[in-house]
Amino acid sequence: MAYTIKGLAKANECEQSAWGLAELWDEWYICNCGGRGDVLSDFKSLRKADRKEMLDFLRGDSRWCEIYNHIVSHIY
Repeated sequence: MAYTIKGLAKANECEQSAWGLAELWDEWYICNCGGRGDVLSDFKSLRKADRKEMLDFLRGDSRWCEIYNHIVSHIY
């Protein structure tokens, strides 16, 4: 099942926005020491349009540059 950003955030029990997902993914990324783990599978569960929106959001804020680079390096 493909999720919207809001739907995926709700499923992960975090703030229902791109910001909420970014915070959660950052926590997962740090705890997993940059491993491929849940961040990529979560990202891939988004609908295509929402993947693009999420990448644009992550790219637009320097706080999320590690998460953005992590995702992009594994999907392209």
